[in-house]
Amino acid sequence: MCLRGPARRTPGPAFALAVTAIVIGAFSASTGAQVRTTYGDGVAGLLQKLQALRTTASILYIAAHPDDEDSALIARLTRGDHARTAYLSLNRGEGGQNIIGPELFEALGVIRTEELLQARALDGGQQFFTRAFDYGFSKTLAEAQAKWNEDAILGDVVRTIRMFRPLVVAARFSGTPADGHGQHQFAGYITPLAFEAAADPARFPEQLAEGLRPWQAKKLYQGQTFRDTGVEYPLEVDTGRYDPTLGRSYFEIAMQGRSQHKSQQMGVLELRGRQASRLRLLESHVAPAGSTDESLFDGIDTSVPGLGRIVDLPREVLRAELQVVEQASRRAMRDFDALAPSVVAPALAEGLAAVRVARRALGGAAVDDQVKFDVDFLLAHKAEQFEAALVQATGLVVDALADRETVVPGGTVGVVVNAFAPETSPVRLLGGVVEAPPAWRVDPAPGLTVGPRGRFAFFREVADLSESFRVTVPLDAPPTTPYWLRGPRDGDMFAWTSELPQNLPFGLPPVVGVVDAEVAGVRFTARQPVEFRFADRIRGELRRNLNVVPAVSVEVSPELDVIPLADAGTARPVAVRLVSHATRPLKGVVRLGVPDGWRVEPADAAFTLPSRDDGTAVEFLVTPPRGAATGRHHLRAEAEVAGTRFSQTLRPIAYPHIQTHRMYVPATVTAQLVDLRVAPVRVGYVMGSGDAVPEAIRRMGLDVTMLDAETLATGDLSDYDTIVVGVRASQTRPDFVANHGRLLSYVEGGGTLIVQYQQNDYVERGLPPFPAEMATRVTDETAPVTVLEAFHPAFNFPNRIVPVDWDGWVQERNLYAFSSFDERYLPLLETADPGEPAQRGGQVVATIGDGHYVYTSYSWFRELPAGVPGAYRLFANLLSLPRAED
Repeated sequence: MCLRGPARRTPGPAFALAVTAIVIGAFSASTGAQVRTTYGDGVAGLLQKLQALRTTASILYIAAHPDDEDSALIARLTRGDHARTAYLSLNRGEGGQNIIGPELFEALGVIRTEELLQARALDGGQQFFTRAFDYGFSKTLAEAQAKWNEDAILGDVVRTIRMFRPLVVAARFSGTPADGHGQHQFAGYITPLAFEAAADPARFPEQLAEGLRPWQAKKLYQGQTFRDTGVEYPLEVDTGRYDPTLGRSYFEIAMQGRSQHKSQQMGVLELRGRQASRLRLLESHVAPAGSTDESLFDGIDTSVPGLGRIVDLPREVLRAELQVVEQASRRAMRDFDALAPSVVAPALAEGLAAVRVARRALGGAAVDDQVKFDVDFLLAHKAEQFEAALVQATGLVVDALADRETVVPGGTVGVVVNAFAPETSPVRLLGGVVEAPPAWRVDPAPGLTVGPRGRFAFFREVADLSESFRVTVPLDAPPTTPYWLRGPRDGDMFAWTSELPQNLPFGLPPVVGVVDAEVAGVRFTARQPVEFRFADRIRGELRRNLNVVPAVSVEVSPELDVIPLADAGTARPVAVRLVSHATRPLKGVVRLGVPDGWRVEPADAAFTLPSRDDGTAVEFLVTPPRGAATGRHHLRAEAEVAGTRFSQTLRPIAYPHIQTHRMYVPATVTAQLVDLRVAPVRVGYVMGSGDAVPEAIRRMGLDVTMLDAETLATGDLSDYDTIVVGVRASQTRPDFVANHGRLLSYVEGGGTLIVQYQQNDYVERGLPPFPAEMATRVTDETAPVTVLEAFHPAFNFPNRIVPVDWDGWVQERNLYAFSSFDERYLPLLETADPGEPAQRGGQVVATIGDGHYVYTSYSWFRELPAGVPGAYRLFANLLSLPRAED
């Protein structure tokens, strides 16, 4: 059996080991994409790897959000120029809308992180982030600077530059109002500051203590902005070029990646023909000011023999060693045969050995430590490239499979490390191991198998090497969750600590299968994160990352309870559901903690969970005291099993196009006492892209009927006093568009139709009853709101609206308001962002026949799930409009 990976590696300078681990980790963090790409597979992938061996080109692209990046440029640089390329997004897009489901805020950020990884799997780039939370749309740089800790974000960008150590940095934005979104402006503003600060050892010295070193990128560019500002971008990069190795142009590949942003409804055409990305040079340490570049790397020697010149290595140091590396990579390209790819393996083995020799020689060279660090970083990466090329050339495939997807603390999971190689391959397999964190135990388990199950059980894989293990998880192992969500947010910033994998998309896989191999006397390794593999009857083979989960998940229902003051003193049910994730039987007790003065029955309850995935529920009756004041109260559920307490709810985030992740939130009921009344109206709901407004209406004590396509087309809509249309229904519900005429007839007959925010297509299709144009928005959630029609029922029945009802709103006031509208609409509210004209199209009402049409772009889909008291009172009044005149 082979030794563990780090012990096998040829040692370089000690101070470079930490950075080498970061380089390897960043590549590992991009694995696990659900989208299957062929661009890096087979002989096409091998040819790209061989071409990449001969360059040290690298670039870091910086912007604000998922989808801001110039993915065509990334595809061209990575797949075409074979440069090491990465995209740094300041945030994960938590403040946007979600067209595919109900997830918002942190959960949406997990989805969009995954969607970026799907795009990078196609275009070949890497992905990084800062700790910034996307607080929503903003209009100015000043607002972004007020929301985000500028020094912390600058430090995160500097850390990324020092980790990735690019030769070129490119900003997507200019840092001016021409960028539009305030967060775009912030990204353009911060990039030049980070470009300079990353090279200064006096800036962010704590990063040097972590093992990083300063880095001076050679050039800084800025890409063409979304708006035409008259600024010239003289450098044009052809992204529409057809690549015969890949069978597509780089722009086509990029647009395939763009379509992975499914939560943003960003499916696009994969256009062929001439396309270009344009940039302008902002700063250069290799060319005089005003010089004109023909490529991003003009003036930089990106050849392997020129590696030393990048970092001021004396010319005579490593000259011979680097020439051997270059000759080996040249020979591999010369020998390449698409029908016999393994013929390049000896040359690759020679090149890998030469890189190791160069690293040893560097360790003994009399050069500055900073220079030594920089050179060893580049050599370590080159060694990884040679190993990856060797794996592909020899046809070596490593599969590390677990016998289950989840394991609890103290539990064990079976793992099999298999290696496959063609009969004609020159590779010699030496052994396989499992690498795990230090506190985890890995034991050999001869005879253990992890094979097909169910109707496929008669199929068997015959591996050329197979090693089996039992992996035991320590009792104190934390649940697997996105690392930036381990603690609460600090305002609009995530809390990061140095022990977290800062800047990476997700944490590194805890358990990895490693196979030791040899070609021509040169040893190398192939690594594969441990995964759970299963077959979906429709989609086929799927894989999931191995996750640690708690033995018991505790879930409360409702998570938010809006209690009218009139109901204080009346018992309300709270269900606590318990689910086992352990393979052994569990017995315990569950309790529900309530505030002082509240009553709960029973005080506790025993439960039994016989096996994994078994669940049970306990109902408690909770009574708030009579005379209780308005405000927010918390009820906390807790289960206890054999002295261990569990109080977290597991929330899976799973969609077909992304890897599954698990978030954890406290098992807490938020009880919001509100001075709230609502008329007894019958409510129908047309769900749009997905929101939690129907649940909010039910919290008011009203029944809600979800209206399907058949009901909209043929049902008796007069059964409902009020029909509410969910957000973005005009984009996601063709039946809503097709039957909009029936809905307006329903209004004419006396019904009330409340349309929540839609996007521009709503007015472009002529769906409003009278002409209107879009769109304006008020992004300041604290912006003053003026009631224009003080005596309108919307502000008087059954709740008298007062200024405090506009307090405590989250993220924004409204979005996609009418910017102009027909005089037959009556505007009800006026608001504005600071320094902007008053907006009156955020909520308008029109009388049509005997009924009411309301277009309201106020962000009910955010405020109601957040339990904002005034939002409930305001929306209750809208629902109650049919009874206002009774």
